[in-house]
Amino acid sequence: MMAPTAPSFFVRPFALRQALRYAGDDHPPGYFALHCITVANKRGSDQYRWKAKRKRRSNKELRRSHLKTKRPRLQLCDLPSDILHYIISQLPIKEAVRTSILSKHWKYIWCFRKSLEFSYKSLFKDKRSIIPNHLVKKQDLIERVDTILNQHSGIGVEKLEVYFSLHNEHAEYIDRWLKFAIAAKTKQLILDFTFVQPEKEPYSFPFQLFDATTGSHLQSMKLGSVSLKQPADIKVLRNLTKLELVDVNMTNEELETMLSNCNVLEFLGISRCLMLTSLRTRSPLNHLNHLHVSDCPLLQQLELSFGLITLEYEGPLIPLASQSTLRNVSIKSSDICSALAYIFTKLPSTLPCLEMLTIGCEEFERANILDMPLKFTYLRHLRLELNFASLETRTTDVLDLACLLEAAPYMESLEIHMWMDCNLERYRKCHGDLRRLPSCPHPHLKVVNMTGFYGQKDQVELALHILENSSALEKMMINPKPTVAAIYVYLTLKDGLCFVDGYKVAQKYIVQADHGDVVDVVKVRHRDVKNVFTFTLVDPLYIALKAERDGEASL
Repeated sequence: MMAPTAPSFFVRPFALRQALRYAGDDHPPGYFALHCITVANKRGSDQYRWKAKRKRRSNKELRRSHLKTKRPRLQLCDLPSDILHYIISQLPIKEAVRTSILSKHWKYIWCFRKSLEFSYKSLFKDKRSIIPNHLVKKQDLIERVDTILNQHSGIGVEKLEVYFSLHNEHAEYIDRWLKFAIAAKTKQLILDFTFVQPEKEPYSFPFQLFDATTGSHLQSMKLGSVSLKQPADIKVLRNLTKLELVDVNMTNEELETMLSNCNVLEFLGISRCLMLTSLRTRSPLNHLNHLHVSDCPLLQQLELSFGLITLEYEGPLIPLASQSTLRNVSIKSSDICSALAYIFTKLPSTLPCLEMLTIGCEEFERANILDMPLKFTYLRHLRLELNFASLETRTTDVLDLACLLEAAPYMESLEIHMWMDCNLERYRKCHGDLRRLPSCPHPHLKVVNMTGFYGQKDQVELALHILENSSALEKMMINPKPTVAAIYVYLTLKDGLCFVDGYKVAQKYIVQADHGDVVDVVKVRHRDVKNVFTFTLVDPLYIALKAERDGEASL
């Protein structure tokens, strides 16, 4: 007789003990014992699941309590006040004021904002706005500015800016804003009332509101389209370190009087002042180190009798007096017909210690430079903005610029920005072999940036000459698009196709000659210029506007 086999199922120990309890000597271990094992096994399984569920629940509660202990929930309003004020300062003034409705805690945070900017963009414009700037009523602007200033605490306002077309008929309101700035001890004041309707009388700046005490906090001031009928003693200017005058009608004598009161002035900017014929000072401005002059068509004399370090000039070409302290010079003038001729015939004798030089001009003539007895041994950074404008075939030669490597032996960065408004044809082998100049090793040039690279033969030759002779070169950027010197409204589809040609030529000749992996060419494809307005590819204002709209769309 065969022995009975063990059942082929798993019996829990707890179930086995229960079965043995019910199956004694009087009951055979048959069906009843098996039934008891099954029932006990079910009870044990239920009890096991209950214990496991209870254990999981306790573990979950433990983790939850641990998180509550270790990582408390942080509210935005719990942040330190200086961080909240910084967050508010990054918002437009309109959005900053709106935060007052978030909660009681947020109601007055914006009232301690340190910078107040009032303009069409900051007060009216949003993503859904369709109202152009010139259709915004001036009274609406004035009411909004008054409302904000009335609610502001008036404490710690470091900067107050107003950008809108206002006139002397609004003097009552502007004077009230100036009194707020005086009471708030504002350090930087900007009143830019650029005219849309120039026939109206400009706002007359009230110098009488300032005295030795109230004007002592003002350190920077910009005035645009205002009238300056100043008294002999202008106390508001005593502590100014920065002064900008834009579209201000003033005579030479009035400017001299104003500057004579600026004892600690460090920066002076003068733009579109149509009555000025000379810029002089009665007494030396010992602290003035940066002078910016642009678009003053009658200016004939610029007397630099102070220790200038930086000079930026744009307008009709005028002679520069010798100034040994100048280190950074920017000259942009349509009177310059050749950048090389101006550099080698005008600058060496007057600016011997030049370190940074920017020249912007129209290239009509080819310079005839036979020898270069003087070198710019201090020059480190050179920037050229060249407009090759010609109705016929261009007669200038870009390769002539290669002499700058020899003239500035310690130059570290070179920028050549070009726009060619003439007949263009990309270089092909049928145009002849590329010219090679004698070797001129340059061990200090590290960065080169060329824009407006149309793939012209002389452009290729210059790029190859720089690439082959600059042993320390770290980066060479080539952009077919004229990002600086172009008159953008004149660009057409033909110009866009020239961008594509420039990219192809740079890839074929410049990149292939790059053995140090330093050349970077901006890609321009046919599909990038087709069915678009060409100026949208290069106009900085349009590019910035597009980036702003893309950023708003992603929010």
